[in-house]
Order: sequence, then structure tokens, then C-alpha cells
Amino acid sequence: MQKSYLVFELTDGEIRAFCFSVSSFRHKLIHSSTAVKFDRIPIPTGLIEQGAVRDEESLRSILATYRSQNPGKLAKVYLAVSMQQGFIGAYCLPWLSKRDRKSAICLLVDEEISIPKSELFYDYFIFSEEKPKKLQILLGATRRSILEQYAFIFDQAGFPLNEIDFAYSALGQALRFDADQDVLYLQGEPEGVKMISFRGVVPKNLRMLSSFSASETYSETDLLEERKNEIGRFLLYHQTQQTDYNLKRIVWSGGSDVSRLAQELHSTNSNLLLEQAVIKDLPDSWQKVLEQNHGVAEVAVGYGLRVISQRPGLNLWREPFAKGKLMKAYLRLGFAAIILLITGTLVWLSLSQLALPLQDELSQLSREGTDILEQNQQQADLLSAWKKASVHREKIGERLAEVQASAGVELKIKQITFKNGSLSIQGSANDSKNVQAFIKTLRILGWADPSLSSYKMTVESTVDFIINAKLGRISTQLESQEAE
Repeated sequence: MQKSYLVFELTDGEIRAFCFSVSSFRHKLIHSSTAVKFDRIPIPTGLIEQGAVRDEESLRSILATYRSQNPGKLAKVYLAVSMQQGFIGAYCLPWLSKRDRKSAICLLVDEEISIPKSELFYDYFIFSEEKPKKLQILLGATRRSILEQYAFIFDQAGFPLNEIDFAYSALGQALRFDADQDVLYLQGEPEGVKMISFRGVVPKNLRMLSSFSASETYSETDLLEERKNEIGRFLLYHQTQQTDYNLKRIVWSGGSDVSRLAQELHSTNSNLLLEQAVIKDLPDSWQKVLEQNHGVAEVAVGYGLRVISQRPGLNLWREPFAKGKLMKAYLRLGFAAIILLITGTLVWLSLSQLALPLQDELSQLSREGTDILEQNQQQADLLSAWKKASVHREKIGERLAEVQASAGVELKIKQITFKNGSLSIQGSANDSKNVQAFIKTLRILGWADPSLSSYKMTVESTVDFIINAKLGRISTQLESQEAE
């Protein structure tokens, strides 16, 4: 399976795009990288000046057009930008454990860069470590507003950025200059010759050499002499400012004018090592891109080489990219949770709809069951009452007759009522003693809890009364007969 990567280099005069495809299997990355493409996209003069974008909409439109001409999925997009709006430097620090390095780098940034940290994006990587003696790091930083502007424009055009680095930081790593060696790099550009001073892999200074306009009548020899003198002044200045500055190599890349300038410099100091820029370990297809685009493809190809070889390097977009990635992960989790919630709700609603007929049927059966139980209970009560009435009606009648017969001459019973095991006797007596005697008689006859519920003296000096009692000993007999 092949993955496509795209490296952009942004210059004041053009956009350079290097697209390459590599195998997903890491051990075959370099040797399988055959599908490559290098494009140079011209941009109007003044659209980008010293690395700063002056017209966002025009740049976005140019990139969007390029995207429409090159559809397809890109695994990652990288951007190399000018150092003119940034800071880069190498530092030697005491050896620190990994947990202490971040805080130490923060202090270093505060000390070395005058711009407030809140307005910066910075990154570092360790290119040399001697435990427990020292760490050598490369630190890069630039203004937050500039990188956010780049990222916004490229994202709007369909190229979301994964990494951003300084162009000549990536090139220095690709050329693999010896550590602590001062190198002068000359690169031919469409608008002239660019001069970069390296110490090891770290770019220190960048300058565009003089270039005459078409209206001027100077010869190529005059231009060559002017550029040679400018480089001489540049080297003299650095020798006075940096006592340890010791130029050892001149490396060039570009056309015949750059080659001739490098030869002239070498002729003035034969101790200097002169060589053409060479990026090693490139696939043949990549090498062909360099040969066809001397002086313009080195940065993009060098950056691409760092990507596929997985070498450490600066990524000024590391922090915002990590935050964006985390935010996307949270959004995906939130979206998944919403989907699960909606799915669960729909399933619950569908099950509820299926369960409604069952619930209605269950409710109906429950009501019918309750009615049946009530009917059965009523039938049982009626049956029990019928048994009591049918089996014991004669005995109850006898007991009531006994009550009626127990009344003497001095006590008259007017009405006897028996209902649901309760006896109510209404009558009159000559005096209260006769009433008390009658209550005792009821107890003797087996009636339980006889009590006087109404007692009234009449004008004839008689007593009207109502006595209530319950079925006593007879009830026990009745229950035993029911059990039989």
C-alpha cells in the first residue's frame, strides 16, 4: 500500500511542491519511493515578502487551483518556510533528565528570544547527547501569528499541515555537514544567488546577493566581481564578530553562474574545500528530480528525505497540531457517544412500540384476573354464609327462643334482632335490677359480651333498654361443625 506525502517550500517568488509516494512498510520506505513529482508554482511579486504573506486570498486561490489539479488523498503535508521571520540556534546545555528538559528549554526561550512566549511557537530537538555531561540542541521559534496564517491558508486550500520547519534547517540536515564546521552554501535562485552560512547543520545567516536589473549595463564579469566582494565583506564581518569562525568548505548548487562564483572564491583561498551540494541516500527517481532542478529542489527533497528516514527535526507546528489532533479525538468520541445515544433511543422506542400491544393485553388479562378473583371470593363468602345459615339455622332459632323465654313478668322483650352473629334485644323492665339480671342470664345462655347500649327511664317509672351481644359458645360449635 502506497501513501502520498507532499512537501511545500514557500519563497518570495514561487511555491515549490515535492510530492512522493512510499510504501507503508517502514523497512522499504526509501527503496520503494519511486512515484515522485516536483512542481514550481509562480506567485505574483509582492504576494510574499521576507516570508510574510501580504495577500492571503490570492495565495489561497493559487493553492486551491493546484489542489484541484492534483486531487487525491494525502497522508501528510509539510511546509518549509523562510528563516527571515524566525529564530534558530544551537545550544549546549548540561545533561538533564527527560522530565526536566522541557522546563529548562522554556527558560532558555525566555532568555534568548525577546518576543513573549505567548506570541511564539517553538520547538527543539537533541542532535547530540553525552550522558551525563551535556546536551546539544537545535532550537527554532517564530511568531505564532505567522504560522497560524500559513496553516489557515493551506488548510482552506485543501492542504492541512502536519509539520512546519525552516527551509534551510531541513536542508542542513539533508546535506549532513560536519558538526561545528563552518560552511558557506551558495544556491542559485531565479532572482539571483542566495548565500547561507552554516555551522554544522545549523543555518546561521542568510543573504540574497546583489543582482543587476535589465536596464543596467553591467557585464556578467562586473556582477561576478560585485558578488565576490560582497561575500568577502560578509566573511570578514563574521571573522571579526566570531573569533572561532573558521570557514572550511564552500558548497554550491545551481547553474553555471553559481558554479563560476564558487570557483572564483576558491581561487582566492585554495585551502577551502569546494564541492557541489550532494544529498546522499536518495532513490534514483529523487536524484533525477534534483538533477533537473538544480538550486531549487534541494530544500523540498531534503525535507522529504528526513520524513521518510524518520530523522528528528524541528516541527514548529507541533503544539497546535497536537492540540488539534486531541480536539478531533474528543469530537469523534462525542460524536460516537451521540450516535450511541440516538441508536439506543431508537431501539428503545422500537421495542416500546412492539411492547405496547403486549402491555395492553397484559393489563386486560390482569383486570380479568382481578375480576375472576373477586367473583371467586364472593362465591366463597356466599357459600360460607349459606353453609352457616343452612346448617345452624335451627340451633340459632333455638337460642333465640331461649332468650325470648328467659324474660319474666317484670321484663318484657319487644324485639329481638340477630344479624351476622350479633344479637340486639329491645325491651322494657320495671327497674334496673331486672335489666342487670337479664344480662347475667344472657351470659349463662352462652352469649358473649352482653352490654347495655341504650337505657331510658319512662314517666311510668319503667326502664326502656337495648342490649347487644355476640354469639359465644354456639360460635365455637358452629366452627367445629363447619370444619367437619
